[in-house]
Amino acid sequence: MPSFALLEDLLGCRTDDPRLAELHRTYGLGTPPTFSDRDGIDAEGVDEYGWSLVYKASARIPGSYPSFRVRGRGDVLGYLTQIDIVDGYTLPLREGVTTALPEAEARARALESRVAEYGNVVHVLERDERTTLEARYYADGRFIWFSLMLNELDEDDPELLRSAERVRAALPVRTIPDWPEPDPDEPLPQALQELYAYQDAPEFPDIDIEMLERFDSGSATAWTKNADAEREFRVFAINGSGSLIASWLVHADRPVEQQPVVLLGDEGDVGAVATDLCDLLYLLAAGIGPFEAVMFGLDEDAEPQLGIARMAEAHFGRREGRTAEAVLTDAAAEYSDVQDRLDTLWSSRPSLRVGGS
Repeated sequence: MPSFALLEDLLGCRTDDPRLAELHRTYGLGTPPTFSDRDGIDAEGVDEYGWSLVYKASARIPGSYPSFRVRGRGDVLGYLTQIDIVDGYTLPLREGVTTALPEAEARARALESRVAEYGNVVHVLERDERTTLEARYYADGRFIWFSLMLNELDEDDPELLRSAERVRAALPVRTIPDWPEPDPDEPLPQALQELYAYQDAPEFPDIDIEMLERFDSGSATAWTKNADAEREFRVFAINGSGSLIASWLVHADRPVEQQPVVLLGDEGDVGAVATDLCDLLYLLAAGIGPFEAVMFGLDEDAEPQLGIARMAEAHFGRREGRTAEAVLTDAAAEYSDVQDRLDTLWSSRPSLRVGGS
C-alpha cells in the first residue's frame, strides 16, 4: 500500500510522468490515462486498498494549463488532480488522521465546515497555496472519504491567463499548408463516388451517414465562422443531425484520399475519425459511422459490412488488421489536434480580427 506522502507527492503530475507509470504498474492499474479532449476526467483506484486517483485532462494550474498533446498532435495528457482515501486504507494521512477519525474530532480540527449534497458534512482539515484536504461524513457521522485536491484557479484568473499564454507559445503546433481557394468543380475521389452510389442500395448498412454527391461548399465556413476553413476541410458527408464529415488537408504532398478524416459535430464535438479514406471505409465496414465513433467509441454489436470492405480493397488494396479499434486509435494518435486547429480558426475569425462580435 503506498504511503499518503508518496501519493501526495504525485499530486499535480502529468500522466506521462514515470513515477505515475511506476505506481500504476505496481498496483495493476494499467497505463495512466490520456484524453481525447481537454474536458475529460478519469478515476482509477485499488478498491481493496482504499485509495483512488482522479485524473483530469485540464488542470487550471499556472504552468500546466492548457494541457499538452502527445507529440503535439495526439491525445491530451492529463494531470493527477485529486486523491481519495476511503475505508480500507490503513495508513495514516497525518499524525492522528486515519479513516477511523471520528466526525466530531474532524469538526474540531477543521478550518471550516459545510453541509454538502445529500446532507453530507464536509470538513476542510488543511489548505495551503497548492492543495486542500477535506474529510466527508454522512449526516449521522459515518466516515465517507478524505479528498486531497489541487487548488485550481478560475478560468478567467489573470495569473492563469498570463501563464497560459506562455504555455501556448511553447506548445508544438502543426503547420498547415497554404492551400489555394478550393476548386468548386473538384471531383470526389473514386472511392467516395462509389460510396455515394452504394448508399442507395438495399444492403447499405444502418449507419448515420449521408454521402454527398460533391464536396460541399460553405459548410466548413458556417461551422467555424471563418472562410479560411474552406481551404483545408473538404466536406463530403453529413449525418442526420447536421454533423460534417470531412477530409482535413494537413499534408502538402498527399492527395485527398491520403488525408485524415475528421468529424465536425453539430453541437461542437470534434474528433479524428480515420487516418485516410481507406481507413474510413474499414471503419464503415465494421458497421460504425464517424459520428458514433467520435461520440460513443466502439460498438461491439455493430455488424460487419462485407460490401464496403470489398470496396476498400478494390480502391486501396487489402490492409491487414484494420479493425474499428485500430482505425480509431491510429486516427486519435495522429490527428486529435484537429480540435486545436478548429479552435484557432474560430478564435481568428474575421469578426474578431476587426473587433466585431
